[in-house]
Amino acid sequence: MARRLTEQSVKRLRIPKSQAYVEWDSQATGLAIRVTPSRSKIWIMQSVYPGATTQARRTLGKYPDLGVAAARDKAQRWRTWIKDGIDPAQAEEAERDKRDAERRAEALKRNNTFASVAKAYIQARTNRRAEADAREIRRMLVTAWGEKPIHKIEPRDVRELIDKIKVRAPYDARNAWGHAVGIFKQAVFDGLMPTSPCASLDKRMLFKNVKLQPRQRVLNDREVGALWRASGKLGYPYGPLYRLLLLTGTRLNEAAQARWSELHPDLRRILSGGKKVDWTAVPEKVKVWTIPAERFKSDVEHLVPLPDDALRILETLPRFADCDWLFSVGGKSPVQGFSKIKKQLDQLMLDALCDADERLQPWVNHDLRRTLRSNLAALKVPGVVAEACLGHGRKGIERIYDVHDYQTEMREALTQWATKLRGIVGPEPTTPPADNVVALRQAR
Repeated sequence: MARRLTEQSVKRLRIPKSQAYVEWDSQATGLAIRVTPSRSKIWIMQSVYPGATTQARRTLGKYPDLGVAAARDKAQRWRTWIKDGIDPAQAEEAERDKRDAERRAEALKRNNTFASVAKAYIQARTNRRAEADAREIRRMLVTAWGEKPIHKIEPRDVRELIDKIKVRAPYDARNAWGHAVGIFKQAVFDGLMPTSPCASLDKRMLFKNVKLQPRQRVLNDREVGALWRASGKLGYPYGPLYRLLLLTGTRLNEAAQARWSELHPDLRRILSGGKKVDWTAVPEKVKVWTIPAERFKSDVEHLVPLPDDALRILETLPRFADCDWLFSVGGKSPVQGFSKIKKQLDQLMLDALCDADERLQPWVNHDLRRTLRSNLAALKVPGVVAEACLGHGRKGIERIYDVHDYQTEMREALTQWATKLRGIVGPEPTTPPADNVVALRQAR
């Protein structure tokens, strides 16, 4: 006998010991709940289904996943389908397929935006410039095309963006073009679009009348002196860092991420002693900084012979407990955020040059390497030695047959430059560490 089922009555249904039984619902034709000895409560629908001549029972769902009201609604949908000659199983399968297709379409839409494709492209990059490339891609490309489906980006979109960038920043436009080519090429490979919108654009036509000449900025002696004085006012960690860059010609990230553990073990021991050091008495083989391959542009280990002036800078650096970075803010991570510091340094340099009634021409951090290289040439240092100081690999037949490491020659060259630099900047009193920096000397 059927009765009106409720949530409470279904919950209180007796659990049989040996044989399942069925409780019919008076509010929905053919709807019942089957209770089993295993404590399962299963909604069933009894009807003559399309293609059959006798009644049969089919499962609607389990209780409590399917509540009383939901079971009645589902039974009503089944009765409508049966009346129209549609098998409920086929109808529900079609509905599931439709929902799956909609979910796939929505997921495809989300995953196929330029922003999502660019994100995957960035995450897959492991080259030395990966972080810089990521910033450029986000700043120039994602900002312009972020939520646009990648397959809807056309050659016209690429041309308009490059034209817009190259008016104010030709080098940025060149980099944006290179990143776009790589991202769209990967998208084509992954089957996200049939062809790259860059494929039909000629780079020479795109950059016609745009001058992309190599940078030739070299800081003159007055500017070098202003930089040295300005770096002294910056204090630790950025001041000593810029002075080390000027003395060694290393790249910004190579020096900024330098570790104490990259110094020669005996050099670390000497620096941790806390005593004034006569660096001229220290063996040259000890005064070496090794930049590991994973942080060097050529993916090879690079040895930097440290002139005594550079060692005197290292001697003044504070040591933080449990911190391996030479230049760190608070001993937690290596220094970063150079754009803000560079503006501050430029202003300090400008203040230093005001006395000489001279204006500061724009320069970038990488120009310090060109400044060192040009001064080495002026000091009559052989080109192969000067290039070795910058870590530039030998090319052609020299790369095959010349395996000399030029360590002695590099040390002599950097020492000559340090002597010249000392004459440019003049004597200067030692600047004590900032009050909030605690120097912890410890053996490494």
